[in-house]
Amino acid sequence: IELRGKATVDVNGKSNNVSLHIKMKKDSILWGKFSLLGFEIAKVKITKDSFFLVNSFANEYMMYHNNYLYSYLGFKTNLGQLQNLLLGNAPFDSSLYQLNVDNVQLMANEGIATNILQLNDVFRTLSSNLFTPDTTQSAHLQYDEYSNVNLKLMPKIVNISVKNTNAPLDVVLNYQNINTALITTFPFEIPNGYKRR
Repeated sequence: IELRGKATVDVNGKSNNVSLHIKMKKDSILWGKFSLLGFEIAKVKITKDSFFLVNSFANEYMMYHNNYLYSYLGFKTNLGQLQNLLLGNAPFDSSLYQLNVDNVQLMANEGIATNILQLNDVFRTLSSNLFTPDTTQSAHLQYDEYSNVNLKLMPKIVNISVKNTNAPLDVVLNYQNINTALITTFPFEIPNGYKRR
């Protein structure tokens, strides 16, 4: 899937509005490019075992195992779970969820992480909460609007709020163009002269 649109990113109270371009291949790669006034400011590539980020503003790059995402999300996520969260799907395997009929919620545990899904009136995800009992970190995702793409309901606006002790993160993703055509390229390179952070 390919997503284009806008994002508002607020880290530690500092807010920026950027253009976003995201490409995904299921359980294989997540690629993203973020631009400001037409200039690329950051590019990210996440695979099953690696996390890469190029920061064009600071002329630096980061290269870690994808466990690095734990510091942002509060639980040890894999690539498929992250992709599911961005698309409004359940992050854990469907067999793990129990339905609470009274309040139309699904709840699942995987390892020490708990996910609670609140469903909307068409049984798509309205909100997704992730937390672990042994940490102050948590993530809340809200899916306020859906559109029909090739007979599937896809979220158009995703609000992400991550609470942690270091740098609280709030992101609003506004997918303005959603394309499900085959993607053949995920261009990513670290420019010469960039320093590793």
